[in-house]
Amino acid sequence: MLNLNILLKPVNLIVVAVAGLMFSCTMRMPPQTTIEQGIEGHIYKVSGNQMPMKGTQRSKPKALICEVYIYKPTTVKQAQGQGTLYSQINTPLVAKVKTDSAGHYQVKLPVGNYSVFVKEGNQYFASESDGTGNLNPAEVFAGKVTTRNITVNHDAAY
Repeated sequence: MLNLNILLKPVNLIVVAVAGLMFSCTMRMPPQTTIEQGIEGHIYKVSGNQMPMKGTQRSKPKALICEVYIYKPTTVKQAQGQGTLYSQINTPLVAKVKTDSAGHYQVKLPVGNYSVFVKEGNQYFASESDGTGNLNPAEVFAGKVTTRNITVNHDAAY
């Protein structure tokens, strides 16, 4: 049976209150999405040796503060560059948004298909494509927010 006298002692109440305060201060609330239709997500960066090795841990992705560019669907043939970095995108730019300190971005968009690029210096990063060759594809549906997270990893070795 639980002894309520122990729980009600002032010292115990202080310990519980301090523990609760410490826990609430260390919790990080996720960024709030304020749009009702469009694309949102996080941009992360990894670099260096990412090969699994005994006795070491891979570095964790870090939030990247950067600009995110939303273009009409773009294929490799419509972008100048090679690999995952492109110097020019030859499709119409739809929107541009900056990430916050947590690497979070959101952009209100009409229904449709898009390509999402991360600006790194003077280049645009895109590492994925769909079955039709569109780079970093994202589709927006009516009344929905599509999540599109991107990890910039052109400086990483796997």
